[in-house]
Amino acid sequence: METTKNALITGASSGIGFELARCFVRDNYHVILVARHGSHLDEAAQTLQREFPQSRTTVIPCDLSLPQGPEQLYAEVQRLGLQVDVLVNDAGFGESGLFVDTDLQKELGMIQLNVASLVHLTKLYLKEMVARRSGKILQVGSVVSFMPNPKQAIYAATKAFILSFTEAIQNEVKDTGVTITLLCPPATDTNFFNVANMEDTKIAQGDLADPKVVAEEGYKGLMNGDARVLPTFGAKLNFASSNLFPDSMLAMLMKSQMKEVK
Repeated sequence: METTKNALITGASSGIGFELARCFVRDNYHVILVARHGSHLDEAAQTLQREFPQSRTTVIPCDLSLPQGPEQLYAEVQRLGLQVDVLVNDAGFGESGLFVDTDLQKELGMIQLNVASLVHLTKLYLKEMVARRSGKILQVGSVVSFMPNPKQAIYAATKAFILSFTEAIQNEVKDTGVTITLLCPPATDTNFFNVANMEDTKIAQGDLADPKVVAEEGYKGLMNGDARVLPTFGAKLNFASSNLFPDSMLAMLMKSQMKEVK
C-alpha cells in the first residue's frame, strides 16, 4: 500500500517515541523521526526498515532543548516538502533531587524541551491543520501531570503544564476537524531514569510499564480522537488517587517513591 500520510515524532530514537514510530510505520505512514542524536536516529530507522521492509522514514537530528530548535525543524520539514498530518510531541527528559540542589541550566533546558518546544511545534503545525481542517496531535504528558512530585519538582510541573495547555486547546479546536490527544503514561521502562539520575530509586526498581503497551494504547487513542489516554491499570490508579487524596498526601507518597533502594 502506498504511503499517503506523514507523522512527525519527536523523541523518536528510543522508548515510547520509538514504539509510537513502530505503530505508524506498521500502518503505512511515512514517519519523520526527530531526536537530538543523529546516530541514534539512524539506528532506529534501520531497525524499522528491518522489521517493516516497506517502511519509509526521514531522519532529522535536531536539539529541541535549544530555543531555535523548533524553527530549525519546521524549516527543514518545509524544505523537504512534507506535510505533517500527525504531530507527536514525545521529546522530554527529567531530573531528580531537591530543587535547592539541582542544576539550574539542566532544568531550564528541560523547560525549553518539555514545554517551550512542545508549545512552539504545536503552534506551527496546529495552524496548518486547522487551515486544512484535518490533522492529529499527540501530546505526551505523564501521570505526574495530576500531582506534585517532590524531588522531580520541575519535571512534574512541565507535565502539569502539558495537561492544562492540551485541555484548553482541545476545547478551542472543537469542530475544526483536528483532534488533540493527551497520553499520560505511568513510570515506564525507558532510558528516562538514567537521564534523570534515578536508576537506584524505589520507583525505577518497581513495576515499570512496557513502552510498547503505552505506545499501542496511545496510538489507538490518537486514531480514535480520544481526549485523554491512561494506558495501563497503573496509570488509571494514579489518576484515581489524584482525585481521592489531598495534594499534601500525594506529595508525601510520591516523595517516598524517590527514595534510593540500597
